[in-house]
This record gives sequence, C-alpha cells and structure tokens, in this order.
Amino acid sequence: MKRFVLLLLVVALTACVSPEESGVKVIVGAKLIAAPGRAPVDYSVVVIEKGKIREVGPQSSTPVPKGAELTRGMGMTVEPLPGGGPIEAGKPADLVLKGSTDRVMKGGNWVQ
Repeated sequence: MKRFVLLLLVVALTACVSPEESGVKVIVGAKLIAAPGRAPVDYSVVVIEKGKIREVGPQSSTPVPKGAELTRGMGMTVEPLPGGGPIEAGKPADLVLKGSTDRVMKGGNWVQ
C-alpha cells in the first residue's frame, strides 16, 4: 500500500509542469494586429513554443495550454515587429507588445 501511495505521489508530481519547464509562452487579452490590412482581433491569445507561433486567435476559441508562462496583455496591442512577418501559426515569434511600456519578443524570447 505504501508503494502504491508513493508511486501515485511521484506520478502526480511529474504531471505538474512549471512555465519554465514547458517552454510555452502565451500572450492573453491584447488586441491582435496580425498584419497590416487585416482586421484586428480584440482579446486575443498568442501561443508561442520553441521560438515560433503555435496558435493564435480570439480568447473565446483559443485554449491556453496548462503550465504556460502567461503575459497579460489587457489594454495593450500585439503586432509584428517592423519589417517582420505576420503573426500566424508557424511563423517566428518576432513581435511587439505595445502599452504604457513596449515589450519586444524575438525568436520567442522577451528582449526588451
């Protein structure tokens, strides 16, 4: 019985994933301007993994992965870096989160 409880505890602990371990980053709630000329998406979700955008869409239909590192973007705008490509699945995560202070992401890492 003790072995079973210990095994169950080990399995439960290994199922817990911290944001640092998952490597997945998510920007939640920002207005998304994916590319010039495209309609903006209010209250968006941008999922970033391994330096690329894995998924992007409205909060109402885009799930936030468990264990992801969250960046709250309410009242902010997320758009491509100047000269960069659109914010869409499969593209490099090179973007700027504009607000009272801008944050810049290159290759999935915050650099500013």
